[in-house]
Amino acid sequence: MAINILAISDIHGKASSLDAILREASSERIDLITASGDLTHYGSEADLAQILEALDWAGAPVYYVLGNCDPKEFRRGTGSHGVCIEESVGELSDLSVVGAGGSTPTPFGTPFEVEEGDLVAGLRQSSSRAPLSAGRSLMFLVHNPPAGRLVDRTSFGRHVGSRMLADLISAVSPLVVQCGHIHEAAGVESIGSSTVFNPGPAMRGRYALVRIDGGDVDVSLRSV
Repeated sequence: MAINILAISDIHGKASSLDAILREASSERIDLITASGDLTHYGSEADLAQILEALDWAGAPVYYVLGNCDPKEFRRGTGSHGVCIEESVGELSDLSVVGAGGSTPTPFGTPFEVEEGDLVAGLRQSSSRAPLSAGRSLMFLVHNPPAGRLVDRTSFGRHVGSRMLADLISAVSPLVVQCGHIHEAAGVESIGSSTVFNPGPAMRGRYALVRIDGGDVDVSLRSV
């Protein structure tokens, strides 16, 4: 059975934009919501809970990781609303989702920054625990983009994604990879056999609808 995913990233606490996305997507059949970090903008636990509660009201399971602007002390979740899959495995039907939050070091000293090797090591360890029997698919949910052509390109034309993450994607070959972090880098591309996409910033009304049907993936970038 096909799985339909509402994919969002980089909300940065802008609840009005998130509400507009959820209203727009309410006409679709949504089986899962995936959020790839920066749910808040240097926010508190209460700010994070507010965004997660809004996502919860959409009526579908919510898997998320935190971004570099989120409070890293909640990288194991808040205890309510949604499931944080930082260095863990989420399961839905025939899909396994593994996650890694935070970003590699930035010039801005944001709250949740990790070394590239640590980010990739956690994701590799989680991937090894994901059940991958025949007919199952694997998804990576990350905030930091891999090195690529589109999903990590800044407005200055510089590519700032993780080469180690791109290498891991090539080695593990997840069916699909969702990232975020670089607001101007919404796009869809391939790394090896994996479909990699950045839905763009939800704070500006950007999101994606993803349909997984067996080994086929369709990513539709949307905006409100």
